[in-house]
Amino acid sequence: LIQPTVLTGLTEEMKLMYEEQFGPVLPIASVKSKEEAIRIANASPLGLQASLFTQNIDAAMVISDELQAGTVQINGAPARGPDHFPFQGMKDSGIGSQGVRWSLEAMTKVKST
Repeated sequence: LIQPTVLTGLTEEMKLMYEEQFGPVLPIASVKSKEEAIRIANASPLGLQASLFTQNIDAAMVISDELQAGTVQINGAPARGPDHFPFQGMKDSGIGSQGVRWSLEAMTKVKST
């Protein structure tokens, strides 16, 4: 078992803020505004999943639309969803949409005869 690590006090220049970690690591950086948070998050070349924690669900919906991530979890940890909605990434993350329906569509060519 690998114990999780929480790192605080990070700045946007640190590699942990823009490189993918393959382990239970949670990098935390303080920001002064939601605009700064969105800018830092979207500066990453990766965009598989994001998590957003807030008590304001209306703000969460607006912010989630602005985040360049395939899936945005609100008040929860990133997780792969069931096949009734797509699992996908943006930018350098993922290889298209996954999930039964979306995988079948990606591997099918429609042809009329």
